[in-house]
Amino acid sequence: MLLMKVVSSEVGVGMEYLGSQHEIGDDLAALLEGPEARYSSLQLHFLRRLNHLLRLREQQRTQLKPAGLRLLDRAIFATYRDCAVAGVSAEAQEVVQSVGSRTSADNSEN
Repeated sequence: MLLMKVVSSEVGVGMEYLGSQHEIGDDLAALLEGPEARYSSLQLHFLRRLNHLLRLREQQRTQLKPAGLRLLDRAIFATYRDCAVAGVSAEAQEVVQSVGSRTSADNSEN
């Protein structure tokens, strides 16, 4: 019975991410062009996750050790492949390019 309580509480914490509307920022919404209804919840989940992981990598690139960056890169690649399997590889590529161009612009300002 104790195991069931721990597992159910952990699942509830992880599910907050799936349903959060703030994860799809203005920049990602602009990339997706059009109503979110044209994407399934699974497609949106993978696109949001890809966006989140790419931003995390850019924010933490100076603080992480090489092993941490490697793990994050693997998570990004796996999520990109999930997007491809879900049928949104073009949108995933746009997310990657958008985050890359934002990073380049931020670096040129400094």
